[in-house]
Amino acid sequence: MSCRSRVAVRGVLLGTVLVFGGGMAQATTPASAPSAEELAVLKAKLVAQQNLLESQLHQLREQQSQIDELERRLGSTVSAPIAAAEAAMNVEPAQAAIAVAEPAAMPPPLVTTRYDGVSVVIGGSLRTTVNTTSARMLPDAAPFLVLPSVPGVREGTTKIDARLSTLLIAIRGRELGGFQLGGVIQAQLFDGDLLSGKYGVYPGVAYVEAVNDRWRFAAGLQPDVFSPKIPRMVDSMSGMAGSGNPGNSMKPQLRAERFINTDTGKWTFQGALADAQPSNIQPPSLASTENTGQPNYEARISFSRGTADSEASLVPYPQWEVGLSGANGSFRSFSLSNAFPAYDTNLSGIAIEGAVRIGQRLGLQGELYRGRAFAPYLGGIFQTVTTDRAAVRSQGGWAEIAWWWRPTLHTHFGYGRDRAWSKDGVQPEVRSNETTFANLFWDPSPMTTLGLEATWRRTVYEGDIYNEGLALMLSSELRF
Repeated sequence: MSCRSRVAVRGVLLGTVLVFGGGMAQATTPASAPSAEELAVLKAKLVAQQNLLESQLHQLREQQSQIDELERRLGSTVSAPIAAAEAAMNVEPAQAAIAVAEPAAMPPPLVTTRYDGVSVVIGGSLRTTVNTTSARMLPDAAPFLVLPSVPGVREGTTKIDARLSTLLIAIRGRELGGFQLGGVIQAQLFDGDLLSGKYGVYPGVAYVEAVNDRWRFAAGLQPDVFSPKIPRMVDSMSGMAGSGNPGNSMKPQLRAERFINTDTGKWTFQGALADAQPSNIQPPSLASTENTGQPNYEARISFSRGTADSEASLVPYPQWEVGLSGANGSFRSFSLSNAFPAYDTNLSGIAIEGAVRIGQRLGLQGELYRGRAFAPYLGGIFQTVTTDRAAVRSQGGWAEIAWWWRPTLHTHFGYGRDRAWSKDGVQPEVRSNETTFANLFWDPSPMTTLGLEATWRRTVYEGDIYNEGLALMLSSELRF
């Protein structure tokens, strides 16, 4: 799913570094040329300041890489290049020392904290979307499904919406035992339930972490370990959930990750204990669900070759990547009106994913999955059990082709489908859901993105009742 603020964070970080870097270059002109001894002192001070800034930039890169990974999970925006910050810090000590008599005083921090050694970055984005559809969809601003048609009723809708705007707080603490401590809080203006179509505060992520180059431990509200990839859509909130793209929901987790770099590539091993029942998507139902006293178990292994920031390629993928993930758990269902006794249901799923870049401009990615009672992971078209308590089984997948015309202009084409059924008895209410999309992103500046997307959706209900519709979404985003 998506919370999109990578460039907002980069913009704040870039501004901080530029302010610090600019402070080094500002000074009054001396009345006379400094002596050799004074010049040596000034050079030593400048070298010390530059070493400090380089250390800060290294720490910023590490935090940005973590936020970049989060953005790839939730729907990303085009990154503001950090090269400008590096250029601001790339000052020749001798030349700078001659130009200044005294280094300028450092400006106060942008955000003060209760503890020394803790830095806080506040960012976000203001995003407005206009979505016009030929059929009624649920919800109307970021559709997942096409609703059945109503005879004699005009179906087209137009929605102007700002709920995809984001707020972000990135916290970086001290090092402890070789681990860098930190955390992220990110929210959007959706209500707690995405299908409600209301404004509110939707907590996308809220976690603390301890990380180094080999391990990461995290606790809090995070994206699923299961099936992490997501297509790049203007409608990044739906992100083909219910149309072949499970995972990308948000659950409170205890997570451990292990990174192993080899001569041929990078191995990543992930495991998590997760809350069994997320609350971000709740389809209408007469039944309620709760956990059975045990968490969900999630695991993933992936291998990637090459990095996502290769100077020779515009595509932000590794050279190639493949991953396998699984999830298992259980939940309890009961009737709000005591119409039936409570019962437990086991859920499980497995997914395979991959991505590859071809040349400098072309990228491919996609996933395939199969699951049982998989609505908590946005599978099975948000269905867990049928009216006769049988687990809903589902399978699906999606694929995307991306083309970068230039660094600030790129387009994406994709298709996904989810199919749901029951082995015995009553079949689920929604049998199939599919989405096709084509879009274009333009970034006139590092702070802004304009997007245009056309989608076609088709939803099939029990009894071969179906409806389909086209949608056109226009998005404008300003990051801060």
